[in-house]
Amino acid sequence: MWKRWFRSLWILLVGTLLCQSLLTSILALGWIYRWVRQVAVRRLFQLSPLAQEIPWREFLQSTPEWISMQEPPNLFRAQVGSETPGRRLSRWIHSLLHSLGLNWRVGLAGILTTWSLTLLPVVIESLAWYTGWQISFTKLYEESETGQALGLLAVLIFSLVMVYLPLAQARHGVTQDWRSFFDLRMIRALIGCRPMRLFLLAIGYVIASLILLYFKAMPAFFPVINPDLESLSATEALDRLRDYYFYTGSIGFLIVVLLRSWAARIYISGVVNLWTRSRLDQHAFHPQERRLLELTQIPYGSHQSTSSWVQRFLSWPLRIGYRGGLIGITLIAWGGFSFLPFVSQFIHYYPVIGFLNQPLVQLPSFQYIPADLKQAAARLNPPQLRS
Repeated sequence: MWKRWFRSLWILLVGTLLCQSLLTSILALGWIYRWVRQVAVRRLFQLSPLAQEIPWREFLQSTPEWISMQEPPNLFRAQVGSETPGRRLSRWIHSLLHSLGLNWRVGLAGILTTWSLTLLPVVIESLAWYTGWQISFTKLYEESETGQALGLLAVLIFSLVMVYLPLAQARHGVTQDWRSFFDLRMIRALIGCRPMRLFLLAIGYVIASLILLYFKAMPAFFPVINPDLESLSATEALDRLRDYYFYTGSIGFLIVVLLRSWAARIYISGVVNLWTRSRLDQHAFHPQERRLLELTQIPYGSHQSTSSWVQRFLSWPLRIGYRGGLIGITLIAWGGFSFLPFVSQFIHYYPVIGFLNQPLVQLPSFQYIPADLKQAAARLNPPQLRS
């Protein structure tokens, strides 16, 4: 038990450190994608008939390709059961850094697929913000509709993307194939069979975004709360902010892991539903999904509906109304989530990245230290003096 706690604390510590910059947060994102795969596979096992016959670890032992899932993904060292190269030097490098390289590749693929859908709305959000301020400064209030229209367009596009994105990210993590991210037919079917859970997930994202907004905005009020902070030098203020964003970043890292894990469980339950009710042809599933379902001995079409065609016909309007209504309010919830960056930037403005990177969706980076504070601290404490 103590080893598990030590490993968890180690992952939290290093994951938080990686989330302190955009570049290193790619490594944290890769680890999260690999963790999501483990969460989904374990949840699939729990939903299968095998869970009543053998324990989880015994199932992994019988499946050599998944034996590495006995423990959480490593941050640097090679996972148990991973294929090792033949040469001695190569084996040594592999044992020390294999997971580091894997986290980088997986994280880079994850952010590129996510950017393909989210980059346009966040760019429009930033344009709407700067357009609004320019109109305000130049007193061209007759052009105010331009900024408002851009902002509404960005919120609408981002909301539509977020209806699709959580399940697409989970599927990408499980299949380890970036092309599965763009399988519109499968994601649409998953959304249709799990509308209530996706609505609750959207509410979870909104609550999490409010928590992160609080953490981001609080430093702007520190001098009001404690006037003595006004007397801090730039170096002392920089150290205080680094400590603050490290501690709050650990909470942010945990929140991202929990939200992505939640989405993975919804995704895998939707896959089981579509498979057992044969709502899609077997070839519509990714080969990795079919492999997982077959190994966990979940029969295709094992839960066919027993209701008559008359009952199905009469209940059809209710089903359509229920799913359509839930998807509609889910879209509204995502609209609130998409609007929160404007609130966050208004309370605590952070240039460019404040709009272009949403940490719950894109790169999990949670540090917002002003560049002018870093420059002032560097002037007070140049490298030659530090040495």
